Amino acid sequence: MKPKIGICYGQLGNNLPTQSKSIQLIKKLGAKRVKIYDANTKILNALKGTHLQASVMVPNEIITNISSNQTLADEWVKTNVVPFYPKTLIRYLLVGNEILSNPPNTTWFNLVPAMRKIRWSVKKFGLKRIKVGTPLAMDALESSYPPSNGTFRSDVRDKVIKPLLRFLDRTKSLYFLDVYTYFPWANQPDQINLDYALLAATNITYKDPVSGLTYTNLLDQMLDSVIFAMKRLGYPNIRLFIAETGWPNGGDIDQIGANIYNAATYNRNVVKKFMAKPPIGTPARPGVVIPTMIFALYNENQKPGPGTERHFGLLYPNGSSMALLCRLLRIQVMDYASFLVLHFKSLKMDFE
Repeated sequence: MKPKIGICYGQLGNNLPTQSKSIQLIKKLGAKRVKIYDANTKILNALKGTHLQASVMVPNEIITNISSNQTLADEWVKTNVVPFYPKTLIRYLLVGNEILSNPPNTTWFNLVPAMRKIRWSVKKFGLKRIKVGTPLAMDALESSYPPSNGTFRSDVRDKVIKPLLRFLDRTKSLYFLDVYTYFPWANQPDQINLDYALLAATNITYKDPVSGLTYTNLLDQMLDSVIFAMKRLGYPNIRLFIAETGWPNGGDIDQIGANIYNAATYNRNVVKKFMAKPPIGTPARPGVVIPTMIFALYNENQKPGPGTERHFGLLYPNGSSMALLCRLLRIQVMDYASFLVLHFKSLKMDFE
């Protein structure tokens, strides 16, 4: 697997460009993958003939019905995937989105059965290059510190996580993880160094007292805690796929650290880390490629929750001059402050 950076394309905004223009913008950013949160026909058509590898999502609300009905699973795949494949490079079908982050409900326990049904449909229609997975947030763990103590939550460990890992292992799929260093840092800014969270620390390290592994950034700690949690359940070799990561470029007045400079620093360092050749990996898995998706393409003004939720975009959806971090994925050496001055002078932006 080659190192490739992708972009999450959310659509929770009432001021976003068209789907076709959005795909063109993703290409200009230099991304190689795109993740969408549904199976939007216009987006999948816009992706035809491009070299962007696509992740498509089965919505949360139909998981329970699909879990017990193979016919429904077949119909969903036949309608939402088959007409576009292989001209649209659909590579991953993600069943639901952060299911375990919702309050306790029966969907938790229908997740893996639904994944099995979707996987059977994929095989039935001969979609040989598509893997089936589901993105989970860090809250699937009840312990992540130190990384060697990574442990899945007891309320889902036996009935959801173990079957999920068995499925991923058997189908050679990946563990899709939504991971944000911003949130643990914002919760404990006096205990976690900002540069350590931004992957920008030069002289700060943390040594895991059990594994003896040494960490130079918070993201590696979080990733390895999931690796150790899987290992604890008997699955040491399932690959990770970072389905979302990013840093907010703005937020509410009381949300510290959410600004353009930190967002640019974090995203630039993530790109640098996961595009490195040879691959860097993590302390627990050195040299391993970890596919990574940056969240998100746009600031989405209709997302609920705190202000940061509406400020993760690489681009501002404000007409023809939308770039916030234009050509971010191509920046390797240029000083970012100079970059901001150079590009912001030419853009009339509404900084909300």
